[in-house]
Amino acid sequence: MSFPATGRKLLLCLWAIVAVVTPGCFGVSDAPALGLVSGTILLEGEPVSGVRVTFHPDQGRPAFGITNASGQYELTYIRETRGCKVGHCRVVLGSGEEGLDNTSAEGDGAAQFETAADEKWLPARYTTASTLEADVKPGKNVIDFNLTK
Repeated sequence: MSFPATGRKLLLCLWAIVAVVTPGCFGVSDAPALGLVSGTILLEGEPVSGVRVTFHPDQGRPAFGITNASGQYELTYIRETRGCKVGHCRVVLGSGEEGLDNTSAEGDGAAQFETAADEKWLPARYTTASTLEADVKPGKNVIDFNLTK
């Protein structure tokens, strides 16, 4: 099959456009490595429901979860993406899910939740001045916390 000169140029331009645009559609994701994280929060051996669990990695955005009636939680990184950034995390607990918004792709939205109100039902060592830590690894992670008053 023979193409006229303008047809060949048009075909060449079309292939060039496809070659430039396609890698952007199917390129490597810039999302960090995530590990799936779930666990149970107990206070004096009893499950605590409605606890907001926030894992703050050393760098990057935090992951959030809320405990159910059995004290179980599962972290969400962003929107429908489950998990937490792999590595060392500071863990902060809070009361309830009011205003919980983990849809932002950037920043540390958790700071707005760390208020003195949280300390009324959990000691400060678990809330704003949390000493809780966790290491998130690739794959599945079960990270439980048995807290004392």
